[in-house]
Amino acid sequence: MIPDPTPHATRLSVEGTFNFREVSPGLLRPGRLYRSDALHGLTARGRSQLAGMGISRVIDLRSRLDRRLTGRDRLRGVGAEYLSIPIRGVGRRFDPSTITLAAVYRNILEQEGTQVGAAIRAIADAEGPVVVHCTAGKDRAGIVVALTLLALGVDTDTVTADFESSASNLAGVWTDQMVRKARRFGVSLTDELLEVLAGSPASALRDALRIVEEEHGGVPAYLSEIGVDAAVVARLHAGLDRR
Repeated sequence: MIPDPTPHATRLSVEGTFNFREVSPGLLRPGRLYRSDALHGLTARGRSQLAGMGISRVIDLRSRLDRRLTGRDRLRGVGAEYLSIPIRGVGRRFDPSTITLAAVYRNILEQEGTQVGAAIRAIADAEGPVVVHCTAGKDRAGIVVALTLLALGVDTDTVTADFESSASNLAGVWTDQMVRKARRFGVSLTDELLEVLAGSPASALRDALRIVEEEHGGVPAYLSEIGVDAAVVARLHAGLDRR
């Protein structure tokens, strides 16, 4: 598996995943930070691939409900520490017919900041390669990875390019599976809900970062609010800066 040499990687063919990729190869320390969709579908070969990468920590951002609906990560034989840091993309009560990606991201930033901060600290404290994932690997993982990259001083355009790569990886089989699940639960699929399920438009991340800028005083101030202080940022640099 050879990552795309551009700062936003294409999908790596880890068997049993759809959106597994290295974060910003060429900018970060090689083979140190990965993002993915859920790992409940990993095959024996997929687990062997993760073991071969030397993955030391898997950070699962899914809620308890997510794990009940999709399944536990299948990590036997990988040799990685598993950390559950649940982040809810929506409130406890919501109407699927009215949910939007903008509302999901605002909820993550405003209501789940403590958990976002915990996930970033877990990346900073890892002693080896890390995988951070949620269900699709695009929203909760997308926000955590974006803020991690911004903490490292990566420019916004590069961060956005990494973020928006998810949609093409999820198109096809993964999206079709999610649509079928939604229909089994009697959910009407609006364009907005389909975007929530499988979209990763650059505008969604830019709008989220505008909230950080206008309502929290910018990324450094927001990171400080959620427990990512200068010492944590220093550990991120030590572990992730290209060497």
